[in-house]
Amino acid sequence: MADWEIQRLYHTVINVSDLDRSVAFYKALGFQVLNDRRDVEWPDFMGDVFGLTKPKGRGVLMNHPNDPDGPMLDLLEWIRPQLPPPPTVEVPPRVIAFRVKNVHACAEDLRRRGIPTFALIEPQPKSLGVVGCICARDPDGTLIELIELLPGLRHSQANEALGEH
Repeated sequence: MADWEIQRLYHTVINVSDLDRSVAFYKALGFQVLNDRRDVEWPDFMGDVFGLTKPKGRGVLMNHPNDPDGPMLDLLEWIRPQLPPPPTVEVPPRVIAFRVKNVHACAEDLRRRGIPTFALIEPQPKSLGVVGCICARDPDGTLIELIELLPGLRHSQANEALGEH
């Protein structure tokens, strides 16, 4: 047996092209700023952490008040090296999924706030265990999936619903 173990997901770095715009987007989803690092001077050892030569950036660490001890979002605008331009061909999306309560109200609220969303998906068969999900893209194209599951489920029941056992 190992002398260590993973306890939980700590944070996810989301590379952004405009930090202020992205902070506003995630605030609209209900996230709050835990630590504002927009003006922090990065020490030289950060290059070792990221495997880069003298990187610099601006960041904001956020969490959701409904999950105060849960994983955090670390929004990071790179100054050096700069992010490459987004691809011009179709590529699989980067996805972050959040469980929500009342996906229908979520969809209506996002539309009211002017956040473009994909159509509300209400999957069939019902045995999938998903009440519904709606998707939006953050300002840099990360797909944000907002999903409501039936009470008591940890994940969808795709194997059972699709006849794969």
